[in-house]
Amino acid sequence: MSGVAKPHQTVETLYTEHHGWLRQWLGQRVGCPALAADLAHDTFLRLLARPRSLNNTHSARGYLRTVAERLYIDLWRRRAVEQAWPPG
Repeated sequence: MSGVAKPHQTVETLYTEHHGWLRQWLGQRVGCPALAADLAHDTFLRLLARPRSLNNTHSARGYLRTVAERLYIDLWRRRAVEQAWPPG
């Protein structure tokens, strides 16, 4: 895998080239391999919903990292609300 620009990478190509890296990166931050896998999966689902033109490894990883971080923040906020307002 090189940093050479690849015009308009497909989601399939991005997944193949970056999924393992994203799971590992998330795993180091969230401390749970299952949660890291879920967030990585959701990140690529988001990319499928809103395709982007990512021309090189740097921009692809930056975009994937940003989406994954935002998904984790959303999860953290949702869990905080759920704990503050228990069902009942």
